[in-house]
This record gives sequence, structure tokens and C-alpha cells, in this order.
Amino acid sequence: MSTAVAMPLEAMPAPPAAHRAKARRLLIPVKDAKASNRAVTYAIRRRAEGLDVAVCLLHVEESPTQWQALLGDVNARAARRRQADRVFAPAMRMLEGLDIEFAAYVRSGPVVFTILDAAEELACDEIVVPAPGRGLFSLLSRRVVPVLMARQRSARLVAVTNSGVAVS
Repeated sequence: MSTAVAMPLEAMPAPPAAHRAKARRLLIPVKDAKASNRAVTYAIRRRAEGLDVAVCLLHVEESPTQWQALLGDVNARAARRRQADRVFAPAMRMLEGLDIEFAAYVRSGPVVFTILDAAEELACDEIVVPAPGRGLFSLLSRRVVPVLMARQRSARLVAVTNSGVAVS
């Protein structure tokens, strides 16, 4: 079960149905700068191609322990917020000053299902992720991307290369 610890850094409500046909909402899960750069580059490419896009950056953190949740540990919440700010900073710097609307969200829960739930809640059209690696990288990534591919719902999953190009 996903705990909705949404901390929007910038408010971007779900668009009305009429606007949704115009702008493509892209959910970009952000684990670290390297992986998010690929997906943000994809969003920038799509905008350069003339497609109106809006970006929802999402960081999924580990769920707090029961004691942390019960005690409402202010220090832990502040530390998680600072960590989220550091995680989002590179992606936000890439998007600043461009004609791309963006917002950042933090959620807590199981990674795959939290991403899928956020895509639905934020009315995203695509979930943009790095193309799955091979070998050791694949093992270290806990195979999130292949599981997302198998479990995808209404939002289309787009895997991108290092240069932000969609993999067929």
C-alpha cells in the first residue's frame, strides 16, 4: 500500500480533459541525477519536436518505520525533504527556463506500484524511464523497469537511451 506523502515543490494540478489532448504529461521517476537526465532529455527532445509536454518529477522513498510515523519525527521529515531537494535539483535545473511546465513530488511506498499509482493520480500519459541495463546494473537496479513494463496500466511506459531517445 502506498502512503501518499506527496510534497509538491510546485503545484501542477491535473489538467482539464480538453487540455489533456494538447499537452502530454510525462511522469519521470527520479532516483538519481544520471537516470533522470535521460528522461528529462527525452522531454526536452519532445518539446523541441513541437509537442506540448508537462513533466511530473517523482521521487519514491522508503516508507518510514511505524515508530517514525507514529511519532511524526520532524527531524526525519526535514532530512527526507532535503534529500528530495538534492535528488530533484539536477532535473529541475535542466527544465528551468524552458517552455516546459514541471512539478516535483515525493511519495513513499513500494517503488513500482507507487510509480504506477502516481501516474494515474497525476493523469500522466507516459512514464519515462532509462532503458533497462544488462548484467550487474540490472541486478543492482532491482529490475524496476522490467517490472514496470509488465505491470503498466493506462500510462504508456517509454524507455530511453543515454541520449534521451525512446527505445522501440
